[in-house]
Amino acid sequence: MIKSGQWFDRQASGFGSFCEVPYPPSGHTHDTIEISVFEGGTVNILYGGQPVKVPPRRLVAHWGMLPHQILQRNATARVIGVHLPLPWVLEWTLPGHFLSRLLDLEYVIAPPSAAPASDVALLRDWHELLRARGPCAAEIVLLEVRARLLRLAQCSALPLHTPAPAAPPPPPSAFSRALRFIIRNFRGPLGIRSIAAAAGLSPRHLTRIFAEYTGQTVNGYITSLRLAHARRLLSTTDRTILDILNDSGFSCATQFYKLFRAQTGLSPRGYRRQAQ
Repeated sequence: MIKSGQWFDRQASGFGSFCEVPYPPSGHTHDTIEISVFEGGTVNILYGGQPVKVPPRRLVAHWGMLPHQILQRNATARVIGVHLPLPWVLEWTLPGHFLSRLLDLEYVIAPPSAAPASDVALLRDWHELLRARGPCAAEIVLLEVRARLLRLAQCSALPLHTPAPAAPPPPPSAFSRALRFIIRNFRGPLGIRSIAAAAGLSPRHLTRIFAEYTGQTVNGYITSLRLAHARRLLSTTDRTILDILNDSGFSCATQFYKLFRAQTGLSPRGYRRQAQ
């Protein structure tokens, strides 16, 4: 995956860190695993159409294909985090229950005191290492990130003991219903009318909220999800390209090759060769 002394271009690989950059006010997506932590105050974030209060100094992990945007934050709140290419994370053999949650577009928040060291200090150290671009910086960061995700996976599998019954979760929003329907069905034929019906919306309303929450059209998001699935299979399996494009929901090979090259700058074969 990465050798000592080797540096990957951030734009090409998606690997990199960010610090004190507030989430954009509009929804967005990206095909990397994001782990981040806020300091300086509680932040309200919209994950997949559901508002979530993220306490300060608590690590959050999610796959960037989960649409997310900031709703409200304290003026002193700052975020620091790392983006990790999904194929790299899949190579780490993290527990299946944890990976399933991420790939099913769930977010995972670390419980209090889940790690022996402060996550804020840890992520700041990773940011400084990557910014300095030392000979072993990327290797150190990736090893420590994997260890932190293993701890997070272990904590997320444990039952939470609360002194009182927890409040029932809020019902899923119409956008969340649409998102879940897409996740379950994106590998087959999928139209806006069927998605809207599953979400209890009109096609026009679905189109509007999708633009608001993702910054994309419905079809644009589905295409991004299909291409992400194809890249994952190209990186982690030896299945044929024809099998992969069919499994990813593409019915036309010419369209698949055109979209794939437009997004990655590479052919599927070239992408697989580079990933390996």
